[in-house]
Amino acid sequence: MVGVCGATGSIAARLDALVEPLRWGEHEHVETTNAERLAIASASRGSDEQPARTGDSDALWCFGEVYGFGDAAGYESRYETGLTSGAYAAERYAEHGLGFAAGMNATASQFVHRPDRDELVVITDRLGTHPVYYAAVDGGVVLSTSIQSLPRHPAVDAEVDREGFYEYLAFNRVSGLETPFEDVSTLPPGSITTIDLATGERETEQYWRLRYEPLDRSFSYFVDRFVELLQRVLEERSSDPRRYGLLLSGGSDSRLLLAAADVPVAYHLADWMSREARTAERAAMSSGAKLRLLRRPDDHHERMLEHVPSRMNFNGRFDQAHVNGFDGRLREEVDVLMTGLYGDSFFKGGLVPKRVLDLGGVGSITTPVARDLGSVEDYLDALDGSLPPYVERPPSIDSVLRERIEERDDGSIVFGGVEYPSLRELVLFSDYYPLSNDRDYHYFGLTQMVGHWAPFLDNRFIDLARSMPIRYHLQRDVIDAALSALSPELASLPNAGTGVPPETRFPLNYVHKYGSLFWRKHVDDEELPRPYYSRGPWRDRGVVIRERGFGEAFLEERDDALRALPYLDRERAWECYRAHMAGEDYTAELCTLFTVLAAPAFAAADR
Repeated sequence: MVGVCGATGSIAARLDALVEPLRWGEHEHVETTNAERLAIASASRGSDEQPARTGDSDALWCFGEVYGFGDAAGYESRYETGLTSGAYAAERYAEHGLGFAAGMNATASQFVHRPDRDELVVITDRLGTHPVYYAAVDGGVVLSTSIQSLPRHPAVDAEVDREGFYEYLAFNRVSGLETPFEDVSTLPPGSITTIDLATGERETEQYWRLRYEPLDRSFSYFVDRFVELLQRVLEERSSDPRRYGLLLSGGSDSRLLLAAADVPVAYHLADWMSREARTAERAAMSSGAKLRLLRRPDDHHERMLEHVPSRMNFNGRFDQAHVNGFDGRLREEVDVLMTGLYGDSFFKGGLVPKRVLDLGGVGSITTPVARDLGSVEDYLDALDGSLPPYVERPPSIDSVLRERIEERDDGSIVFGGVEYPSLRELVLFSDYYPLSNDRDYHYFGLTQMVGHWAPFLDNRFIDLARSMPIRYHLQRDVIDAALSALSPELASLPNAGTGVPPETRFPLNYVHKYGSLFWRKHVDDEELPRPYYSRGPWRDRGVVIRERGFGEAFLEERDDALRALPYLDRERAWECYRAHMAGEDYTAELCTLFTVLAAPAFAAADR
C-alpha cells in the first residue's frame, strides 16, 4: 500500500482530489470505502485487499508492512502464516482488541473503523515510520498519509505556518508533530488515536515511548546478539514467495545484508564505474549475486524536480529521491527492494553527537569522543541550523526552535509535541524519533516508489540499539564486526568511501580512514568523466545546478509562487541563485527552495 486518506463527520465525502498525492504513478489501485460519517480511500499495489475484515463489522486498512507480533507468550512471524499485512493485523486485532498495537512489530500505520462505536482508530508504529497527518476542522477531521492531500480538501484552510516553514527551510524537516502548515499536525509515534465520528473529538494514548536503557555487557555480547537477530529476521522471510533484491552501496551496511541473506540480484546507482561502483561489483561477485547498474540519465535531477515535490511530506528534499526514474524497472524485476538504511544511524555511531576537530585548510576530523551537551541550549547549538539568505527578515533559528521545547520538572522534555524522558533521549534519538524528523527523503521516497524493506527498522534492532553503551556507539562498530563474523571475504574489501576494510579494528580503522581520505583529497584521486559526477553514489548537486542550467528556467516558471509565498524575498532568492552559479556554494539552500516552489501544497495553502 502506498497511502491512505479519509474524512470524518459531516465533511466525509468523495476523496478523489485527496488521492492523487498518494500515488507515485499510474500503477496503483485506488479503492474508496464510504460509510456513515466516514470516507476512506486507499492507493495500493498488487493484490492486497483493503480493507481487511475482522469477522464482525470492523474494517482495517494497513499502510506499510507488518513483520510479526510479540507478547508474553512469545513472538510470531507474519510470514509463517501466509497472511498479508492487513489480514494479519486484523486477526491480531480481533484477538487482542486495540491492545494488539503494543505487540505489533511493523513499519506501518493502521486505520480501524469501528462502526458499532461510531469511531475511527489510527495506530502508528513505534517510530512513526509511516506518518499520518490530520486537520481538525468544523464538521470533522481530514487525515492522510500525504500532507499534500490535506489542502485539497475544501474544509481545510492550510495556511503556511511561519515557524514550521522556517524550520523546514533550515533543516529540511519540521520537528515532532509540527508541519509547515497551520492547523495541520502529525499523529504521535507509538500511539493509538481514537476519533469520534459524530463529534470529531480525538483521544490519543501512547502505548510505547523510546527510552535509552544501556546494558553493562561486553562488546562481543552485542555483536553476538546482533548476528543472531539478523539471521533470525532474514530466516523469518525465507518462506515469503516475493522476489527480493538489494540496493548495494560501497559501504558495509548493505554489504552485511549481502553476506547474511541469499540475495540473487543487487542494484547499484551509478553514473560511471567509479570506485564506489567497482567496490559494489566486487562485493556482489564475491557473494554470487548479479549486479545491475542503475545508470542515471543526464537529466536525472530535472526529472526528479518535475515529479518528486508533489509527493513529498517535507522530510527531506526532492534531490534525495535517488531511485526516481528507476522505480518502474525495479517493480518489474523485484517485489521487495532491501536496503541497509539506518544501520549506520543506529549501530555505527550515528546516534551520538561527536566533537569535531577543525584543522584549517587541511579539513576537519570527527573524533570518537561524545560532544558534551548538558543543556537544551547546547543541543540547539549542536543542530547547527541556519535560515537561507532568501528568507525575508529572518529570525534566529534557535529562537524558533526554543519556542517548540518544553522542559518539565520531572526532567522530561517535549520537543515539537513529542516527549523524551530526558535530555539524553532528546540528544540521542530526536533525529529518528519520530522518523519524520529525518532530513533525508531517501527512505520515504523508497516506501512510495517500490516495495521496500529496511531490516534495521525492526523493533528488535531498535531495542538492541537503545541498549548499547555509548562507548560502543563511538569507538566500536557492530556492523563491521558482524560482517567480519559472517563473511571474512566481504569484510576484507575496502570501504569505497574510506578505503579501509571493515575487518580493520578500532583504532586502526579510525587512523587509516582519515589517512586514506587525506591522501585521496590532496594527493591521488580519480578523474571524473563529467564535472557533476562523484566518487560516491550520488552526483554533486551543486555542480549539477551549475552545469545543467535548469535553475534559471525553473525560477522564471515559478516566479508567481516565489512572489506569493510568505516569508520569502524574491530578489534575494535570485541573488542566491546567481551567487551559486558564480561559484559560491548554495546547493542545500537552492534544492530546498526548488522543493518548496514545486510543491502543490504550498500553492494550495496560498490560495
